[in-house]
Amino acid sequence: MAISSEQFVSSPACIPQMTLEQILPIYSRMGFKKFELFSSWCKSAVNIATPAKIYLDLARANGIGFTSMHLPPITDDLENSVKLAVSYAKFAQELGAKVVLYKATTRENYIRGAKPFLDAIEEAGLQIVPAIQNHKGTPVTTLEDFRDVLQGIEDERMKTVLEVGHFQRIGVPWQRGYDLLADSIALVHINEIDLAGESVPYGTGVVDFAGLFEQLSRAEYTGDIVVELELATRDSDIDRTIEHLGKALQYLRVICKGVTV
Repeated sequence: MAISSEQFVSSPACIPQMTLEQILPIYSRMGFKKFELFSSWCKSAVNIATPAKIYLDLARANGIGFTSMHLPPITDDLENSVKLAVSYAKFAQELGAKVVLYKATTRENYIRGAKPFLDAIEEAGLQIVPAIQNHKGTPVTTLEDFRDVLQGIEDERMKTVLEVGHFQRIGVPWQRGYDLLADSIALVHINEIDLAGESVPYGTGVVDFAGLFEQLSRAEYTGDIVVELELATRDSDIDRTIEHLGKALQYLRVICKGVTV
């Protein structure tokens, strides 16, 4: 089963300065039909105090569906932070998301919060998949961090994100990340990265996207692939980011068509 361009998802992390009302029409015009949500940090983040219908109406008006959501992190205040994460997981399901990104402020909190979080979403009857993401500079940065957290949680209900860009940022090719995570992968994030670990326009970095798509095709991966590009460090970079995201989508579609398994 070959990877399809229908699996590509747009990300607010590419243009964090924009609100949801601003960013969805731009991604829709590029050809994206899916969008990943944040619960904080960027201006397009959603708030559970807002009725889900408002977000859903906005998404439908732009021909876009919500696929995944970053949850608030588990903190030292275990009880309250787990409750908040569960509330956002419920909201994510209301918005149509299938995957939620489970986060924590420390590796210990990842492990401490996992069982109560997993039990709570199960008891609530949520049909949503929680997954852990590695991210350079966070408690889960290296392969060893990831391995330690997964071994500490030791629960098959917790899945993972193959975060291609952030593995490459620390000099780890996606193949090694895939070997570690394999069957637990519920979501894939991609980003073009150069030898210095910086996000660059697609086709100018070192990430082997053809090999990645071939591997995912062989594994019959049918989940989403979030396309990231982080050039907009200043407002003046937004137009450049938009230009290169459009080119990235076309570049990735060409690679998809060339994949044989």
